[in-house]
This record gives sequence, structure tokens and C-alpha cells, in this order.
Amino acid sequence: MSLTKLTTWNVKGINNIVKRRKILSSLKKEGAHIAFLQETHLSDFEHAKLRRDWLDQVFYSSFNSKSRGVAILLHKRLPFTLEKCYKDSEGRYVIISGLLYGEKLILGCIYSPNTFEASFYSKLIAPELDQNPDK
Repeated sequence: MSLTKLTTWNVKGINNIVKRRKILSSLKKEGAHIAFLQETHLSDFEHAKLRRDWLDQVFYSSFNSKSRGVAILLHKRLPFTLEKCYKDSEGRYVIISGLLYGEKLILGCIYSPNTFEASFYSKLIAPELDQNPDK
């Protein structure tokens, strides 16, 4: 297994094509294999453009073009095989599970509400997200 570089970034909106390309260029320049983006402010359609510009796997949850939105970007050379993807309809989280270098892996990008909301956190630990193979 080789080293994998992860980065997380609150991008505060990437609807602007120039800003989106600068951010993607920066991620590529720093050698990010996995990038977690918060506050993408992208629609489903715009997230598809993000996939095109990144050139590989993009998993996301959208809300609208003015707020929220999260994404996980995986580098094209990363040998990741997706098993499941969970996301909410409010652009707050996306959680993926799969195999990376033959090892089971769960990755999540979460943009939590500014105030504590117990219902939000209970969704994150819901039984359908339990991926423990020992049970």
C-alpha cells in the first residue's frame, strides 16, 4: 500500500468556473489523492461538471446553488472500488464505502449545521451506515 494524500477544504462556493478551476488546479498541484470539499454551492448538474474537470470519481450531496453542498473527489490513479454511497438531500454529507488497495475503507465529507441538531447526528450513525463486517 502506498501513501495516500488527503485534503479538506471549505471552498465557500465554486459556482464560478474560474474559481472552480483554480481550486482543482491547486488540488492537483499539491498532489491530493482524496479531496473533501465543503460548501460547494453546486447543483447536481454543476457537480457533474466538477466530475468532468477533475477527470475521475466525484461523490457529492447537493442542496442549491447558494448554500451547502459537499463532495469527495478521488484521483484517477487511486485504485478505489465503490461499494456504497450514502448522501442526504440537504447537501450536508456524503459517505462512501469501498475498497482501496484491497482494504475496506469508509470516507465521509460532512458539513454540519451551525447549531447543534441531534437529528442530524443521528442520521450519521443510522443502522444503514453500519459497515462493520464483524457483526
